[in-house]
Amino acid sequence: MQKGFIEQCEQEQLHLSGAIQPHGALVVSNLQGVVSHVSANVTNLLTLDVRIEHLLDQPLPDFLEEIHTSAPLLNKGERYVGQGNIGQQEFDVIISHNGEQLIFELYPVDAHAELMPMGGEAYPIPEDRQALEGQCQQLLDSLLALSGFDRVHYYRFMPEGDGEVTAEARQSDVNGSYLGLRFPASDIPQIARQLYLKNPWRSIPNASAEPVAIVGRDQTSHPNLTWVDLRSVSPVHQEYMANMGVGSAISLPITQAGELDALISCHCSEPKQLTVSQLQAMSALSEAFNLRLRDYKARRRLQVLDGLQRQFDQAKTVLMRHGELESAWPELSRWLMDTFSADGVILQVGSEYHQRGVVLSASAVSVVAEAARFETSSVWISDNLQRDCADMPLSEIAGVAVVSDLPLDQYHNVNLYLCRLEHLYEVTWGGNPDKPVDYRHGSSAIAPRRSFEAWVEQRVGHSKPWSSSTRIYLLKLRALLQQAKSFSWKADE
Repeated sequence: MQKGFIEQCEQEQLHLSGAIQPHGALVVSNLQGVVSHVSANVTNLLTLDVRIEHLLDQPLPDFLEEIHTSAPLLNKGERYVGQGNIGQQEFDVIISHNGEQLIFELYPVDAHAELMPMGGEAYPIPEDRQALEGQCQQLLDSLLALSGFDRVHYYRFMPEGDGEVTAEARQSDVNGSYLGLRFPASDIPQIARQLYLKNPWRSIPNASAEPVAIVGRDQTSHPNLTWVDLRSVSPVHQEYMANMGVGSAISLPITQAGELDALISCHCSEPKQLTVSQLQAMSALSEAFNLRLRDYKARRRLQVLDGLQRQFDQAKTVLMRHGELESAWPELSRWLMDTFSADGVILQVGSEYHQRGVVLSASAVSVVAEAARFETSSVWISDNLQRDCADMPLSEIAGVAVVSDLPLDQYHNVNLYLCRLEHLYEVTWGGNPDKPVDYRHGSSAIAPRRSFEAWVEQRVGHSKPWSSSTRIYLLKLRALLQQAKSFSWKADE
């Protein structure tokens, strides 16, 4: 992966672009209602009979002051949706608060549409994975019908940052599918992911449209557009969409525990603009699913913890029956390998090593311990030691889960190493992930990759992936070992 491309994407100040998309207009004021910036298209788009410079440093125009007065008091990051008119011109307005300014997004409409249904059909919390996947598919089908777009994807983020299309809905005349394809983390930089976390939707009605500048007295200072959907589109993202054959797009975030868990991506090959009412309805549908997903995951965590308690009671019984490490180790090590699907296990007590199965060499243990010592939670997990550990010696062990630095008593610390052998498997990418950019002949410009055809990678050097529950299991195991301080652990002096 080209390091320069990633750095360029992460350093791009998307929220300070100083421009908007042309399908709406923008007015920015301070918290006292004095205008500081406007978009260059504001007078034409809203048919205002006034020069742009005459709007600056003046109170909000009457048509905006009326909406502002009727809106609730906003805090930073909050937004309000309303409607207004200038003569015969009707428009939707979204007011947001960026911490220092009020920003008014204005969207002209032919006529105010009736409010669209927000909640849709009520669904219960899914009981199992099959029910969850069914509700996800129903959501995509509903969004496809509501938007009229060509296709809708459920793009789930993986722990390593890559994304995978796990569900898809598309119109009957649309060929090709992205279902099952994986995309590298660089396709959606972290700076863009943070903006998705803060907004209920991101709409790009025309991917090839030229941006409109935001005008102010001080052209060196741009307003913070973090919570503004009109924010202009990054040129890199515009080209990325063109390479995919996407003329317009809508993205809806799925968030869990303050993190971006997935994106719902709606694509159309032609420019297509939806009303604010339609976007609100789509957002309401996705948020309702988001809440059910949150409840489903909470229920699953409780089920996992309940199962954990039963499993760890078995291990606790073994420890209590034997009362000391050496005689308990044959049973305990078998339990560890079965519970964590490990090919080998090492338990280090002070300077002693108890092991079973296929395990790391002593030199490899030292390298892994050095990598794991920077993990604040005392649990460190890798499915690719050659990637994650500097100076890792050659080993048939490709993945390790570590519980480190557990004080057993005043004499001993415990380190546990669960080892997995290399596992060859295939990953189907949407294009070659190792070639995300093309350098143009005679130019230093960087462009996103152009091919999204299925590209199969045979993964070497990896173990079987650790499950999402592994960290919870290991933390529970750590607590069990801490309780074991009360047992009579025997170790050679």
